[in-house]
Amino acid sequence: MTTTVNGASGTEAGSAPAVRLVGVGKSFDGTPAVRDVTLDIRPNEFFSILGPSGCGKTTLMRMITGFETPTEGTVELGGVPVAGVPPHKRDLNMLFQSYALFPHLNVHDNIAFELKVRRSRPKAEIGAAVREALALVRLEGYGDRTVAQLSGGQRQRVAIARALIGRPSLLLLDEPLGALDQKLRAEMQVELKKIQREVGVTFVTVTHDQEEALTMSDRIAVMDGGRVLQVDTPEAIYERPATRFVADFIGTSTLLTGTLTAGRLDVPGLGPLDVPDGHGLPDRSEAHLAVRPENVRLAPAGTVPDGAEVTVAGTLQQVVYLGNATRYHLALTGGGELVAEARGADAGGLAPGAPVTAGWAVRHGRVLAE
Repeated sequence: MTTTVNGASGTEAGSAPAVRLVGVGKSFDGTPAVRDVTLDIRPNEFFSILGPSGCGKTTLMRMITGFETPTEGTVELGGVPVAGVPPHKRDLNMLFQSYALFPHLNVHDNIAFELKVRRSRPKAEIGAAVREALALVRLEGYGDRTVAQLSGGQRQRVAIARALIGRPSLLLLDEPLGALDQKLRAEMQVELKKIQREVGVTFVTVTHDQEEALTMSDRIAVMDGGRVLQVDTPEAIYERPATRFVADFIGTSTLLTGTLTAGRLDVPGLGPLDVPDGHGLPDRSEAHLAVRPENVRLAPAGTVPDGAEVTVAGTLQQVVYLGNATRYHLALTGGGELVAEARGADAGGLAPGAPVTAGWAVRHGRVLAE
């Protein structure tokens, strides 16, 4: 089996990346928006490009679709270079945050539009394809409804069905859940991943929502300042961030800054703290120690928390009940702040103003270069 882009024969499915970017950059009026991005996106993968506003993620996606031309570097789809190939001739589709549904068409005709106009399918095939697409997004029986009669989640499902009905090799999603309320967004995160697995199409989503990326993705590329800082699985991105930015942007981390001295991190005001081996940084170099709040344990001052190998003293400033967890904000005695988190309600009787000892196991720290 071969894939084609604008009639050009590609490599057998699975043998070439769905998307390959090599040294891709883009500048606007001499100002770089994307800088030297090289990465492969695998066939049938749910891949997220994650970063804050202005980091270059949308520009990177637009270069994959063909809406922007790289200033430098190459883009390949299915092993085929696509320089000069217009968006409508690339074997991909795009789902916008606004959904871009036609209000004057019913659900059936909105979904069928892709086959009638872009892919020129015979009329006899379209009805069956629309019914299959509606079943895929769990909207059987909704074909005659107008767009105005749908909820926000249903409109998104229609947009997904329209984007997938032609079975493109690649679907790009631009902040796909941004228009939904929090509860519906959480439900659709699971639903989108389920749909992606069922259809076997490569999904590439652009988002600034960390939870969204962690929930849906097989792998994540974290961007900042136009550069890709780390590409890895959600677990690795969270547990083993490669840079200070990734540790700070993904979830919540306490970052303690100091100098590596004889295998420990000497933090001003706190003294030397034990850190994990294997960080690869030389002695006397500046570094950060990142600690996730769920790995920090608290105990009343003068006692050591269970399982703690590294301890610091502080004063509890704030207790925040989050429903499934309780978050504690501490002011450290030697300066700085630290965040701890315990599952469930506050069962320790700790109140703001109380002196406490915070601690964690050495293995739960992550040493990052300055």
